[in-house]
Amino acid sequence: MPGHCSDGPVDSKVVLVHGVLGGVGSIAAQLAGWAGATVLGTVRRSEDLKRIDGAAVAHAVALDQDDPASAIRKFAPRGVDRIIEVALSDNADLDTAVVASDAIIAAYGTSADRTEFPFWPLLFANVTLRLCGSDDFPADVKRQAARDLTAAAAVGALAVTATRSMASPTLTTASTPEVTVAC
Repeated sequence: MPGHCSDGPVDSKVVLVHGVLGGVGSIAAQLAGWAGATVLGTVRRSEDLKRIDGAAVAHAVALDQDDPASAIRKFAPRGVDRIIEVALSDNADLDTAVVASDAIIAAYGTSADRTEFPFWPLLFANVTLRLCGSDDFPADVKRQAARDLTAAAAVGALAVTATRSMASPTLTTASTPEVTVAC
């Protein structure tokens, strides 16, 4: 989706989606996978790994393990190209440890009003930090997003299945489109 808060296609890129079992994270993973990215996902606890559907998430890492950065680097030795961030204040050091040069971190959430992050390592890696607040998107961008989501769902590339908690959507994929994933 070209336009506001869009960083171009993710085809052939490695995308790390934090909170992949949550509503936004699961949809981001599905869309990135549909668009041709290799998707890595994180979950809070090791026991949540069994809930990951490998259809959209190539590899998953639990944040409660001893060294999640090494686990992510195992799957992305040169680093990750994009990070979809649900908790910037909690994951700033981890994100810094796994970003590739010229990576983009798109943050839509944080647990602290004043987030600290390692400025110099991110600067020297030429990282873009994008703060995405959907309430601020122009109306035409929201309409285009609705069309893109509807198109993805129509071909089976996007599914959200209600469970006892909407934080557990089903992940599915379909054919690769010519789309750009926006935060």
